[in-house]
Amino acid sequence: MAKEKATLPPTGAGLMRFFDEDTKAVKISPRGVIALTLILVALEILLHAFGPQIFG
Repeated sequence: MAKEKATLPPTGAGLMRFFDEDTKAVKISPRGVIALTLILVALEILLHAFGPQIFG
């Protein structure tokens, strides 16, 4: 005789409730994150190239 298998709840059920929560954090779109990253990289390159001339 085979044992009966117990059915488990779906694993994704808890994730739906997690994403439905509304937090009071700053929300930035993915494009905004990429744009901010590119701006910071460009600023770092400019400071590396011209920083010694500007700041002595």
